[in-house]
Amino acid sequence: MKKIGIGALLTIASLNVQATEKLYGIAGAGYSEADYENAEASSENFYLALGHEFAPKWYVEAGYKRLFDEQTETADIKGDALYLAVLGKAGSRSGELFYKLGVMRADISGFRTPEGDCEGTMTAPGRCMFDEGVIAGMAGLGFDFHVGINSMIRVEYEYIHGEKDLSANMINIGYRYNFN
Repeated sequence: MKKIGIGALLTIASLNVQATEKLYGIAGAGYSEADYENAEASSENFYLALGHEFAPKWYVEAGYKRLFDEQTETADIKGDALYLAVLGKAGSRSGELFYKLGVMRADISGFRTPEGDCEGTMTAPGRCMFDEGVIAGMAGLGFDFHVGINSMIRVEYEYIHGEKDLSANMINIGYRYNFN
């Protein structure tokens, strides 16, 4: 019984090592142009993500994105999202070309000057406060350039489209670290 227990622990430990070898983290930033209902936003964005290679040419990635954060005379709008995506990749000596398909849950909040009825909470002076959650799809294309043994620089374009006329075009650059 003791040998079976030790064998099981060694098997579990080796599975954890294999899973860690294919794990990576990303931190990045970029620029977004977005539309949401009657508001437009053009601002910086940032994101954090963890990914895992589950097959030789496939990754799964989960993360957080600050979609936009802009203040204008007619609107103050902020968008944050959690996402889950699948990435297909093609490798070369200089890096990996990838495409990304995923879904996200975005929280869009802020104030705006209403054009008619306020669907949120009316605040002084004549501004409408809103805080809404939307579901969106995302598609992207990018390249991870090798810069070291475990380090890569990611350059990517993403398009996001969702409920309540949410759409965003994002150009990002990030740092990817492979936990080998």
